Amino acid sequence: MRYARNGRNAAYGLGYLLLAALGAGLLGYTGDRSLGLLLGLLLVVLAAAGLVLVGFDAWHVRHRPGVTLATAPSGAPATAFLRSPVPTTMSAVVPVLLALWATVGSLVVHQVAARVVLLLVALGLLTPLVAVLRGRVAPGGLYLTPGGIEQRKEAVSWSVPWSAVAGVVPGEPLALPLTGPSPEPTRRTRVLWQREPRGRPGVLAVDSRYLAADPVVVAAVVGRCVADPAARARMGTADVVEEIATMASRA
Repeated sequence: MRYARNGRNAAYGLGYLLLAALGAGLLGYTGDRSLGLLLGLLLVVLAAAGLVLVGFDAWHVRHRPGVTLATAPSGAPATAFLRSPVPTTMSAVVPVLLALWATVGSLVVHQVAARVVLLLVALGLLTPLVAVLRGRVAPGGLYLTPGGIEQRKEAVSWSVPWSAVAGVVPGEPLALPLTGPSPEPTRRTRVLWQREPRGRPGVLAVDSRYLAADPVVVAAVVGRCVADPAARARMGTADVVEEIATMASRA
């Protein structure tokens, strides 16, 4: 899995570098200066954002902060594998940068219709920030409580009792086979910020790419809780966090 991730990151990184080079070339375009400026800036912004995420992806694999104690969305004490805030932050920053690009574009183009369209595009790009400013978006994470598993990613959350979890399969995404129907998720927005992976019927999929511990470690802890009710009762305590941190250091 790690080799596949490294190969994917290398391919994306090369693609973004080529995109940045093309954008830089368009910035020096000697024909229609306004068109060259607009297209060049757009490509440079997209390439820069992509390179940041590719670089962070490679860095995060080697610098996961590890398990911690936290309060689950339900308010219960939890052993938590928090999700990195960087991808969510970038998902808010990039629309702002593109909105600024569209605003700049409205100032440099000569056609009135083009200016109006670009300003409307700028307003549309800022739409995702409404939910962020209203506090409906959070990176979240995977929370293990004595009562069950809770998941929060951006505007979506769900919870499932331990008795409903049949097992766990490590990977990206993490798979949780269930003994019954999937729980009804809580959605804090109508459309945006709902980027949960889809699992097969009867299986919950957890986006484990940016969790605070390796998916193999997360799966081992979940699997222990599924098999041992005594282990579940200890979730949300400091000694469990120390045990998991020790296990992760040996993995």
